Amino acid sequence: MSNDKQEQIFFSLVWLARIIVCLLTIGLALAIDSTATERHRADIRAKWQEQVDDLSLQLRASILQNTQTVWGLAANVSVQPDINETQFKRLASVIFKLAPELLNIGLAPDFVIKHIYPLQGNQAALGLDLRTQSLSREQMALLLETRRAVFNGPINLVQGGQGLAARIPIFENQSDKPWGVISAILDLERLYASIGLNTMPPEFQFVLSTTGISSINQGIFFGPQNINWQSPVSSTMSMPGFSWHLYAQPDDGWPNYPASPWLLRSILALTTLTIIAGTLWITALIIHDRKMQRRFWGLFDLAPFGIALYDAIDGELLQANPSFTRILGSKGVALSYFNAIYDSSGKPKNSQHGVSSILATHFRFSGLEGFFPIRNNAFIPIMLHGLRLDLQGKESVIWIIVEDISQRKEAERLKSEFISTVSHELRTPLTSISGALSLLTTNAVGELSGKAQQLLKIAQRNSDQLGFLINDLLDIEKLIAGKMDFNVVEFPVSEAITESLENIQNYATEKNITLNAQELSTSTVKADKQRLAQALNNILSNAIKFSPVNGQIRIWTKLHGQGLRIYVQDEGPGIAPEFRERMFQKFSQADSSDRRSKGGTGLGLAITKELMARMEGDVDLTSEAGQGATFWLEVPAT
Repeated sequence: MSNDKQEQIFFSLVWLARIIVCLLTIGLALAIDSTATERHRADIRAKWQEQVDDLSLQLRASILQNTQTVWGLAANVSVQPDINETQFKRLASVIFKLAPELLNIGLAPDFVIKHIYPLQGNQAALGLDLRTQSLSREQMALLLETRRAVFNGPINLVQGGQGLAARIPIFENQSDKPWGVISAILDLERLYASIGLNTMPPEFQFVLSTTGISSINQGIFFGPQNINWQSPVSSTMSMPGFSWHLYAQPDDGWPNYPASPWLLRSILALTTLTIIAGTLWITALIIHDRKMQRRFWGLFDLAPFGIALYDAIDGELLQANPSFTRILGSKGVALSYFNAIYDSSGKPKNSQHGVSSILATHFRFSGLEGFFPIRNNAFIPIMLHGLRLDLQGKESVIWIIVEDISQRKEAERLKSEFISTVSHELRTPLTSISGALSLLTTNAVGELSGKAQQLLKIAQRNSDQLGFLINDLLDIEKLIAGKMDFNVVEFPVSEAITESLENIQNYATEKNITLNAQELSTSTVKADKQRLAQALNNILSNAIKFSPVNGQIRIWTKLHGQGLRIYVQDEGPGIAPEFRERMFQKFSQADSSDRRSKGGTGLGLAITKELMARMEGDVDLTSEAGQGATFWLEVPAT
């Protein structure tokens, strides 16, 4: 598939994602609004249902409380079945005080009312046979089987209003034979008043009915008639002998929306717009990133140096450009390939300088040089640059940039050979010149005038300086070529430090610099004592050179992991950040102008780095511009 076709599909998918997110967001907002409305309705209905259930319980409790009081009279009659009218009135008067909702109490042996209290207004009830005129056959059977009160109501009262009849069975205590019943009539208006039904607010449409929800209005005996019911809440109060249904609804109907619907809808609209705007913004970033990726991959493919992407966990090669394959061929398929770094002679370097070791403690590195094997076990010089990217929530990756520096190394070799040749050719005549000047300055050929002596000293000093330069050139070339011998032994590190301080004391005195050695470890190190002293001399001379007059240089040691570090701290101007990366390179000078104030070849630190690397050590520094610098040499401790 062509790239243009892929890009067309990609942009189509982005627009499809935008449309889907917009539709889903709008649909979700509508669903939330509908759910909020339904929940509001459900909450309102729940509150009304709770109130109706509470009224039903209160009404039931009031009926049972009044009936329970009459059960005390029934207990007396079961013990004293031949109770007379006087005794009945005395007991009934007490019950009336305890049950204010009672209208009358009738005593009915053999189910015929014989006594009634109060008698006034209730004379017509005397002689009433409950079996034929009040209780049905089913109610009689229920009464005798359960021995519990049976209720009948609502009933229309002769004196007006409605009542509820409670028939309480009585069984003789001795024979357990049915004696009859106590008939108690409760005033429904008083019952309603006792639970507050008569004072319901006008917006509360509440009725009591004996019929189900399909025919509420046909059985209403309390509340307004002919209401247009719209899904009312209800509660059923069932007692032996009857079932009453309580129905209620708001006068103006159930609410369609919450009290402040536009507040929620404004929030939903704002959220929807924010999500849509965010989606458009994110997809715009994705499109922009896609365009940048196309540009990057174009640069990636055409770059003249090798670029490879590795998985940081298992070191597997994920992607490589053509230049990477051209330089390394089939090598480099794993990150571990770059952990074995060799020198020009094919000998492995310190394993701590491998790519994996460096990236374990640093997220990036630059300018790592070494020789790596390619086809037919041939080695080529390569410069490596690396970067570890720790992606949030994803697997980390490592970028490796590979530069083939064969041509540069060849040019450096030719330059080194030229410098080495010139240095050797200069050393012989320079030795003769220095010897002749020494003889002249010691008056070996006769005493010279004071002016001639002064000129000879200048010539002698410059001759010595030129000798130092030639020695540095020869040392660096020997180190690079691997021709410098090292005699690695174990010795106390304090000996090497003391000797170096003694050797350089005259130079420090000339510059009015104080060397302050403190906290020198007595530990033994494993290195070439002469070469370690040479490296330390380079660091000390560099510190003296850049220290102010009457300044102080501190020297101390400290164990660090498996090694021991020698610290040299000066009070000079510090190291500029732009010079920090190249200060250990050959011929590097912080001030490279023709009029620089400090002399030197720029080889001292480069020689020091090579010396420490050959002794499996290291050198580095910490510095801030204007606040001095602290160099350290690290050698293996034993």
